[in-house]
Amino acid sequence: MGVFLNTAYQVLKEQGRPLTAQEITAAALGRGLLVSNGLTPSQTMKAKLSVDILKKGQRSLFMRSERGTFALREWNQLSEHVADRYQKALFDEEIVVFPAALRPQYVPDIGLNAGPLDSQALLAECYPMQRQAAEEDTSVIQLISVFVVRHAGKILTYKRSKRLPESRLHGFYSVAFGGHLNPNDVLHLFNIFDPGQSHAWLTRELHEELRLEQRGNQVTRLDYVGLLYDDSRAVSRQHLGLVYSVELQSNQFDIGERGFLMDPKFESLIDIQSRISEFENWSVVLVNAEAAA
Repeated sequence: MGVFLNTAYQVLKEQGRPLTAQEITAAALGRGLLVSNGLTPSQTMKAKLSVDILKKGQRSLFMRSERGTFALREWNQLSEHVADRYQKALFDEEIVVFPAALRPQYVPDIGLNAGPLDSQALLAECYPMQRQAAEEDTSVIQLISVFVVRHAGKILTYKRSKRLPESRLHGFYSVAFGGHLNPNDVLHLFNIFDPGQSHAWLTRELHEELRLEQRGNQVTRLDYVGLLYDDSRAVSRQHLGLVYSVELQSNQFDIGERGFLMDPKFESLIDIQSRISEFENWSVVLVNAEAAA
C-alpha cells in the first residue's frame, strides 16, 4: 500500500476510532512509525487516503466517516461520508450506451421484456460514453444491471439515501440492486446475457452493494430475466435495465455501501404490494411483473 497508507492503517487499527489526517500523522510521527522530510506530512497523508478511497471505492481499506475524518471500512458500524469530488467522479466514469432510436427493435414493450432477444446484435450497437455526457444526451440509452435478490420466497428491499447522486430516487424504496456497466467488461470480456459464462463477473457487480462472504452466505442461483424499460419518467427513458434474479443461500448479508442503502430487509410480495407507493418506478414494474407471473 505504501508507507503512508500502511501507517494510517496501523494507527487507526490501534486507536479503534475515526481520526483526522492530522491526528493520524501526529500519532505516527510521535511513535516513529512515519518519517517524513516534507513540510506538511499531514497533507500528504490526507492526499494518500483520499486518492485511495477515490480510486478503489468499496475496495479501499479506508473510508470517510465524516468530512475530514477517516476510518477503517472493516469496522462496518459507521456510515460513509462521500466527498464532493467523489460525486463528480461518478459522472466522469465511462458507461455503456446504445442509440435510443434502436430501442424498439430490441425492447418493443414498456415494462419487463422477457421474450426472445438477439443479445449479440444489441451488444454490437453498444459503445462507451462518459456518464455526464450520456445523462445530457437523450439520443442514447444507458445500460444498467438490475439484481432482484431473493431468499426463501422473499425479496430484499432497501431505501435509497440522499448520499446517492440520483436525486429522483432519494427516499424511495427499491427491490433493485446494481448500477452502470463498465465498457471494458461488457464490450470485451463477458457475455452479460449468459449468467453461466459471466457468473463471477455478475456476482462481483452485486458484491459492490451487497456483501455476502463475511456472513458465510453465497449466491445459489443467478438467472437472466429480461430487459426493463419504463418511459413514465423522462430520466427512465434514458436507461435500460438488464434484470437478473438472484437466490441466496441464507438471509445473512452486509450492505456494501453503508450510508447509501438503508433499512434493508427481506419482504414478501404481499408486504411490498401493500406499500408499493413507497417504491421507485422500476421497482413498481418489477413487482407488478412478479405478481402477474
